[in-house]
Amino acid sequence: MSNHDYDELPIPDIRLGPKATSVERVSGVVGALGLLLCVAGFFANRQQFFQSYLFALIYWSGFAIGGIGVLLMGQTVGGSWCVTSRRFLEAKMRTLPLIFLFFLVLLLGLKDLYPWTHAELVSHSAYLHQRQPYLNVPFFIGRIVIYFLIWLFWGLRLNRMSDRQDATGDPTLRERMRAFAAPGLLVFTLTGSFAYIDWILSADAQYYSTVYGAMILIGDFVQTFALTIVVMVLASRGDRFGGRVNYSILHDLGNMMFAFTIFWTYLTASQLIITWPANLPQELQWYMDRVHGFWKWVATFVALTMFAIPFLGLLSQARKRDPNRLIRVAIWLLVARAVDIFWVVAPTFRDASPSALLATSRGFTIYWTDFAAFFGLGGIWVYAYLRQLRRRPLLPLRDPRVSPPMPEVLA
Repeated sequence: MSNHDYDELPIPDIRLGPKATSVERVSGVVGALGLLLCVAGFFANRQQFFQSYLFALIYWSGFAIGGIGVLLMGQTVGGSWCVTSRRFLEAKMRTLPLIFLFFLVLLLGLKDLYPWTHAELVSHSAYLHQRQPYLNVPFFIGRIVIYFLIWLFWGLRLNRMSDRQDATGDPTLRERMRAFAAPGLLVFTLTGSFAYIDWILSADAQYYSTVYGAMILIGDFVQTFALTIVVMVLASRGDRFGGRVNYSILHDLGNMMFAFTIFWTYLTASQLIITWPANLPQELQWYMDRVHGFWKWVATFVALTMFAIPFLGLLSQARKRDPNRLIRVAIWLLVARAVDIFWVVAPTFRDASPSALLATSRGFTIYWTDFAAFFGLGGIWVYAYLRQLRRRPLLPLRDPRVSPPMPEVLA
């Protein structure tokens, strides 16, 4: 291929605008201040701090984990929506090393979060004793390393092929990426499900559920689509993409967010339907902890904000094609997802029950460290995400599947 051919890019090289730089700086400052408060929280009450840290870590890691999951799915099934949003997903995926560093901090708090790390508790609990071959510190740390190595292997390999496509326009790379992503999607689903069982469910002394990991993982897909829509709409203001981010692409992304919202609801309801009628004390207690006292109002809020309201909002075809209305639904889901994660994680440590062996309070409680950890980790993650997004063009330069220019301009 001649140099002249290289210079003629079918897609313009569009980068983040100056407003993103301001958001990046503010996020970095907020994150740094939040982390300083986290250090204070660690020394003030390390148990409370690590509870807050786990909640924040699960939420913000969901964007990176969901990013690689949606990327693998999109490469497997194809579609203009995935190609047009690929750079936004790849940037999320490339924050996985940062998430891994966050998890190294979590290792300092294993005894504050997981009852299976206490020999005396294991010896007095038949449930913990049975799980000891799987739930032990060396194997737990080893699985964390394995999960991230697998995710980074598939994610960075796809990233390199995407860069090569930008540089050469090699038409064979399209099928090569699809062939590589398909088995990766299966491996990712298995490892992601086990990861969330390890990181969240194992903090409960009794409960177990085979659908639990998938339920959290699909929620990651919902928040990933939501953030992708928000950033893409904001970045495309003023038709910076030349009509390539258009109503058709937003409609597809809105449909995907709608579909995974329903899928998340199906898995969540399935777990409840299986657990509640069985009426087994060691299983039912997980739900009793989450509908006790003020937690029942949080549960109601999650049901309304994660399913009922988005479901009704996304039924409208016109709303999914309107960037200003769609972005409101996406932001709504991002907030609702944070409450959902808090409802899943916090009651394990903030209720007095046989499942909450390391509880620090007897009911619904909010600690100041919840906010410090959430904004500390969140600020640093947003800063890293925008830096990754800034490094490359916002659209693949030589992929023919990028949506063609359309006369519709996103306001």
